[in-house]
Amino acid sequence: MFVLFLLLSCIRTLHGVSVSPPATPAIEYTTPALRDTGGGGCLRSRTGWDISWSCIVTIFACTWSAVHPNIPGPRDSGWTCFKRRIVMMFYAMVAPELMAMWAMRQYSGARKIMRDYNEHIAKATPPTHSIFESVREWFDGPPMVKQRPEAIRPWTITHGFFVQMGGFLLCKGGRPIRTLDYEGLKKLITDKAIEIPTITEVEIKDRSKGDFISKGIVVLQTTWFVIQCIARWSEKLPLTELEVVTLAFAVLNAITYGLWWNKPQNVGVAVCLEEKKVGTDGDGDADTVGLETEATIPPKVGWLRRKLKEDFEDEDIGGGESLTSWLSFLLVVVPWRIVGNGALRVPMFYAQEFNDVRVVEISALLVIAILFGSMHLIAWPFTFPSRTEQLLWRISALVITAEPAWLALAFPLERFVESDHRFMWVRWLVYIPLLLGLPLYVIARIFLLTEAFLSLRVQPPAAYQSIEWTSVIPHL
Repeated sequence: MFVLFLLLSCIRTLHGVSVSPPATPAIEYTTPALRDTGGGGCLRSRTGWDISWSCIVTIFACTWSAVHPNIPGPRDSGWTCFKRRIVMMFYAMVAPELMAMWAMRQYSGARKIMRDYNEHIAKATPPTHSIFESVREWFDGPPMVKQRPEAIRPWTITHGFFVQMGGFLLCKGGRPIRTLDYEGLKKLITDKAIEIPTITEVEIKDRSKGDFISKGIVVLQTTWFVIQCIARWSEKLPLTELEVVTLAFAVLNAITYGLWWNKPQNVGVAVCLEEKKVGTDGDGDADTVGLETEATIPPKVGWLRRKLKEDFEDEDIGGGESLTSWLSFLLVVVPWRIVGNGALRVPMFYAQEFNDVRVVEISALLVIAILFGSMHLIAWPFTFPSRTEQLLWRISALVITAEPAWLALAFPLERFVESDHRFMWVRWLVYIPLLLGLPLYVIARIFLLTEAFLSLRVQPPAAYQSIEWTSVIPHL
């Protein structure tokens, strides 16, 4: 990824000589008085290419470089993995709040896995490091830790992420059988069907393709962009619609990247855990103590069918009494499960599920989605090429902001209606607009992305003024 950013930087220097801002139609703009740049002022001009480039690079960093995919299966080709990344990039652009939701679920799951493993298996706590100690270890190396041979090494949050990524495969005779989630891994360890994994946090991070430099480039690029937007606001200079959209991506990316900071990035191979042999049957073949084999879970079908059946039963949909359960199952669970899965890897957006995080996940998703949508309202007073485009922008921004807020109203209302069936009709007054708003939400997101680029054809003169001091911050 570091090489890719260097290539993008070279392309930026080859685009040609800077040109003057494009001529704008005879539209009367209300712009602040611009500072004279001849006497060493803080303002200078920028071109439409400069605006587009900084936004495209920042969006690329937020939708491609910052995403931490799960581990592919041992039979997945490079072309399959690339297509999967393209799908993830599409999701990150159309519904970036869902990527933040995925990161939050994996972070919550990683913490719970770490605590459960250390409490019930390792029966130890991982050592804590201050920032000063981490910096010192970076220069001097990790200290030597004396440990009894029979002691089980405690897990860190990195181990929790690694399990959710599909980092452990159950193998038989060197042949991978299925991927292990934490519950399956814990049961096999408890039944002494496999050896306890001995992989350390350092070894997991060594498998990661994302190091401090590559992650730092993404952080610097998004930080520079946010600082530039704040500087323009302090100088009373307008932003373009494309910069508003990119700012929303950058803010959401800060949340996602913070949650994934300890998650390994672009790991290509899982750790194989060999199943123990406990005896032989009448034919002389060795028996094993595993729970399932590849024959009982056909790749691409069995895992999905089994998980959807479990989800259907967990949501208590059979009775058909809760409309919330049906909506959750059809609109969240099914797409979440169906986007890429198999016996030898976890689904594309997999996260370990725990019963006590559902309310927290929903609440955090709604807050994140409302925050992301409301940032598009910054462009409410902006000047657009036409009145129609301005009106469509405002409507689209309201849709992507109001839909999560309306969803937040639906969940407490569902509890109230279930307690008093006389108000069952009120449920439909809430859920009909909610269902109709889902396709409108997707259309609104696509329109905002498209209009952000189209609106660059007509911008007020002040939009082409840049803040000179922000150019000293490293960026692409």
